[in-house]
Amino acid sequence: MGAQFDCEVVVVGAGPTGLSLAAILGQAGVDTMVLERRTEPFTVPRAIAYDAETLRFLQKIGAYDELAPNLMLDTPVLYLGRTGQQIGKIIGATYRFGHSQLGTFHQPELEAVIANAVARMPSVTMRRGIEVGDVMGHEGYVDVVTTTTDDGRRETLKARYVVACDGGSSRIRERLGIKFAGFTFHERWVVVDLRNDFDPDQTVRFYCDPQRPAVCLPVSHNRRRWEFLVMPGDDPEEIASEPSVRALMEGYGTSPDVVIERSVVYSFHSRFAQSFQRGRVFLAGDSAHVMPPFAGQGLNSGVRDAANLGWKLAAVCNDQAHPALLDSYEVERRKSVEALTRLAVRLGRAIMPTSDRKAKVRDRIMTTLWRLGPWRTFMEAGRLVPDPMIDPSNLLPDDKQGAAGVKVAGKMLVQPKLETSRGERLLDDLLGPGFAALGVGCDPRAALHPDDLALLRWLDASLLAVGTPAWPKDSDGVLASFVGETTCVLIVRPDRFVAQAVAVAPSKVQLGGFAELHYLGATPALQTKNSRKVHSP
Repeated sequence: MGAQFDCEVVVVGAGPTGLSLAAILGQAGVDTMVLERRTEPFTVPRAIAYDAETLRFLQKIGAYDELAPNLMLDTPVLYLGRTGQQIGKIIGATYRFGHSQLGTFHQPELEAVIANAVARMPSVTMRRGIEVGDVMGHEGYVDVVTTTTDDGRRETLKARYVVACDGGSSRIRERLGIKFAGFTFHERWVVVDLRNDFDPDQTVRFYCDPQRPAVCLPVSHNRRRWEFLVMPGDDPEEIASEPSVRALMEGYGTSPDVVIERSVVYSFHSRFAQSFQRGRVFLAGDSAHVMPPFAGQGLNSGVRDAANLGWKLAAVCNDQAHPALLDSYEVERRKSVEALTRLAVRLGRAIMPTSDRKAKVRDRIMTTLWRLGPWRTFMEAGRLVPDPMIDPSNLLPDDKQGAAGVKVAGKMLVQPKLETSRGERLLDDLLGPGFAALGVGCDPRAALHPDDLALLRWLDASLLAVGTPAWPKDSDGVLASFVGETTCVLIVRPDRFVAQAVAVAPSKVQLGGFAELHYLGATPALQTKNSRKVHSP
């Protein structure tokens, strides 16, 4: 790093997205500074639902084992109609990505374990009590003007890149003049967080009752969250009062001994930044997009942003890739976030009808669909939330089958447990945190051309074989099934999406296209070629 920079990357905001991004950068040894205006971590629970991608991310940064005792794993989700009858159910018990697909957490605990992981990374500096003012982009760097909240001391920091993870009311997004278009739901909800709740019911329940829709979510260590729709004629201040929320909960059998941690009225939003990038400044998490909570994907989407942008910034800062690689961030993330937001809006509309007539129609449709085997299987498996994909992507080859004839490019790699000489291990623990070449039924060292192996060495990629003697064994054949029983080598990105599948062809160079698409390479000639293809900051 040049002496003119105070750090390579400034991350503004130490919420879950900012901390996750800092962890990815720190794991790659990138000199990173996190600036947070709060002097102490935020301890109010907000997001509450995880998915397998987020738990896989925690595994990657070495934080999963610390959080695991505080997770509610595999919590079924029930949708109950206007008379209390079941109209839908999600089980989601598949572990194809190595972790539970469905469950809840206590957000302060999740943030704490990511912060602990970041604290172990020497290349990351955390600075609290810092207010970020102007962010000014220049050719080759960004000026970040800061003010300390205790004494008002001003400072200007220079960084190669800045990532705004400063929430839905992002000041950086506002200062950059990036519009935040969308809408706010006119419906409001009172959200109640409890302690000392010993109700043995460990299911998430959506009470789709037109008299007052409600949601109940169990949380670890005898916590629970209730959400009640604020009805027309309700006084928001009165409905959120302790006597009122206790009366609402007791209608569902909640014990009067529960402790109310907080009770607050929320409005939900669906909004997108016009752009996720302005020069060397990026938006991630709620600063780039906000969605209603009905699909449980808000925080998870922010973690996905961090996982996607983090490895790309690391590759650029570590001189493994041309900065044009960063242009793929918004291409890969926007469509996914838009799809999840549409799902959340649809679920909210299905849950919230206060018209008895509309509720009857909804219940009739859902009950009819439930009788259909394919729909019931689809619903129970949790397939409402689409599988992780990075399509569209300007990093993927036009022919996603590739030379190996396996159409897996753009999909997230499955993560089975593998048998090793030291017992069972999850696949990612063997692949390591960066790029990887995974041989399914073959050894990448023997299956690839020397030039391709040189490129992988340039990327510090790990090489692993499964299904060959002396290598870890996939007893359930999960990987073989993933590639359609084809012997091949999967080129896996640090965020665990498959970039390309190549054939066993040691006499043929196969990764040239991959290197060009990702603006990286093992030779100065290729770096020069890529630098001429685009003009990017």
